[in-house]
Amino acid sequence: MNNFISIKLIDHHLSSLIVLVKRSVIIESDSKLANQMKVLNDAKQFRKTLQLFNKNKDNNNIYTCSSAIIIQALKACSQLGDLKSGSTIHNLISSRIKNDSWILVSLINMYSQLKR
Repeated sequence: MNNFISIKLIDHHLSSLIVLVKRSVIIESDSKLANQMKVLNDAKQFRKTLQLFNKNKDNNNIYTCSSAIIIQALKACSQLGDLKSGSTIHNLISSRIKNDSWILVSLINMYSQLKR
């Protein structure tokens, strides 16, 4: 019985470690992507920012994208006057808005700039 419990504990610890490693890889890749998008936005290469976002959105689930990635994509939409892309992103992340004030502020900013 003790061996069974030991094996279960080891299995549980390994599973936890795997989840932790996966999360750290996702966070690191999200951070890199957000930084790449920010550099493009700062260089006023807004179309490239959206292309990078769309490429990575297709490879990953938008629901796992960090707020920083979404904010940079919304900024690019705003600067391009791209209401269609901005609305699409808004629809994809609508369930996250109530829990993320940074995204909400970015959406408000985007729509206010696009209405001018």
